Amino acid sequence: MGKLLQRKTTMIMALALSLAVTLIMLATDSNLRERLGTMYWLLGLAIIGCVLLVLAGYVWDRTLMERLRQINQTARKENERNVETSFSDIDLDDDPVPDQDEIIGLARQIERMAQSLQKVEASYRGIVEDQVDLICRYRADGSLTFVNAAYAKFLGRKRKELIGQKFALVEQGYPKRDFQGNMPDNATFEVDLQYAGGENTAYHWTHRAIKSPQGDIMEYQAVGHDVSTQKAAESALIEAKEAAESADRAKSEFLAVVSHEIRTPINAILGFAKLLRETNLTDDQGEYVSNIHHSGITLETLIADILDLSRLEAGKIEVSQSPFALRDCLNDIYGHFMPIARKNGLEFDLKIDPNVPVIVNGDQGRMRQVLLNLMGNAIKFTEKGGVTTTVTCSRGADVPHTDLREIRLFFAITDTGIGIPEDRTAELFKPFSQIDSSTTRRRGGTGLGLVISKRLCELMGGAISVESIPNSGSTFRFSLALHYQKGDSQPPLAHVNPSPRLSPSPA
Repeated sequence: MGKLLQRKTTMIMALALSLAVTLIMLATDSNLRERLGTMYWLLGLAIIGCVLLVLAGYVWDRTLMERLRQINQTARKENERNVETSFSDIDLDDDPVPDQDEIIGLARQIERMAQSLQKVEASYRGIVEDQVDLICRYRADGSLTFVNAAYAKFLGRKRKELIGQKFALVEQGYPKRDFQGNMPDNATFEVDLQYAGGENTAYHWTHRAIKSPQGDIMEYQAVGHDVSTQKAAESALIEAKEAAESADRAKSEFLAVVSHEIRTPINAILGFAKLLRETNLTDDQGEYVSNIHHSGITLETLIADILDLSRLEAGKIEVSQSPFALRDCLNDIYGHFMPIARKNGLEFDLKIDPNVPVIVNGDQGRMRQVLLNLMGNAIKFTEKGGVTTTVTCSRGADVPHTDLREIRLFFAITDTGIGIPEDRTAELFKPFSQIDSSTTRRRGGTGLGLVISKRLCELMGGAISVESIPNSGSTFRFSLALHYQKGDSQPPLAHVNPSPRLSPSPA
C-alpha cells in the first residue's frame, strides 16, 4: 500500500477516534446534559452519525482501491500476453517506476493499454487494407458495417456511402438461408459482379459468422476472391480440348474414308494378280506375280487395320450379340494356323476346358479377329518350340427376364518365342509400336494388331495383358464378357457373323 493511502488511513482513524472520545465525554458529563436538554441528544446522534459516516467512507475507499488494484493487475497480465503472442515490438511496461498513487498508476496503465490497442488496430487495418480481395462485414439484415478499400474501389464508391447500405449479394439471395430464414455460419459460393467500369468479374466468396466469446453471432464477414482469370483459363482449356477432340475425330473419319477408298484398287490388284498366276508364265514372271500378290495382301491387311483403328477411335464399331458355336470357331482358327506351324517346325496345341459351353452369345467376328492377331503373332515370333492356346471360363449370374446366363471366357496364348523386355511391355498396346523398329528386322508388321485387339477386348467387356521373359517366351491373356443359353448344347445351323478376314494382322 502506498504512503498516501497510509496517511489517509491514519487521518480517518484519528478522526473517528476523536469523535468517539467526544461522544464518551458527552455521555459522562451529566451537567452538560442538563444544560443542553434536547440538544444534547441531537448532538450525540450527530457525532454517532459522523463516526459511522467516516467508517463507511473508509470501508468504501478500501474496497474501491482493492477493485482498482485488481483491474490494474488484470490489465498488466493482458498487456503482457499481447506483447508475447502478437506484438513483441510493443513495449507496454517500459516505465517500471513505481507509482505512489495507485489511481495514477492505473490511469497510466490504461493509457498504455489504449496505445497498444491503437497500434494493434492500425496493424490489422493495414493488413486488411492491403488485401486485393473484397472484404466486408454485415449484419443479419444485410446492412454493411465495414468494407475495405478494395471493396469500395470495386464499386467505385466511398466507404462512408457504403456503410449502412445493403450488401448486394444478400439482396440476391447469397448465401442461401435455411427454412427459418437464418444465414449459415459458413458458406462458399461464386457470383459474377459488375465492376464500376461495367465489366463483369467472377468472384469466389467465403462467408462466415463472427461470434462473441459466449457464442452469439455478432455479424457476418464475406471475402471475395477474383477467379475470372482462372475461369478464363479453364474455358480456354475446355475449348482446346474440344478442338483437339474435333481434330482427332476428323482424322479418324479421314482415315476411314481414305482406307475404304484404297481397298477398291487393292482388291483389283489382288484379283488381276490371281488371274496372272493362272496363266502360262515363266519362272521369273511367276515370281514377280507372287511378289505382287503378297505385297497386295500385306497392303490390304494394313488398310484393314487402319480402317478398324479409325473406326474404333471414332466409336463407330458396335459389338453384335448373336449365338455361335464357340468350339467350331476355335477349331477353324486352329485349322488355319496348323499348316503354318507345321511348316515352321512348331508344335501347335489348342486346349478347351470341358466347362466351356458349346454355344455362346457374342460377336464371333471380333473374337476371331483378336485370336487371329495374337495367335499369328505367337507363331511369327517363335522360331522353335511351340504355341499353346488355352480356353477356360467362369460362369456368372442369370440375366434378368431372359433364359441367358453371364459367362466370362479366358484365353491364354503361350509361346516359346523371343520374348519381350520388361521395360517395353507398356508400349505394346500403343499404335505403330514395335519391339524391333529397325529397318533390317526380319519380321513384318505394322504394330496395329495389338492395339486393335486391346480396344476390341475392352469393347466386349474384357481386358488384355501380357507376361513375357526375354528369350524364353510370352503369354498373352485376354477375357471377354459374353452370355450363353442354359441347356443349349447344339451348334446353330449356320455360322452367324463370320470373320471379317482370315489372315492374321501382323503386329
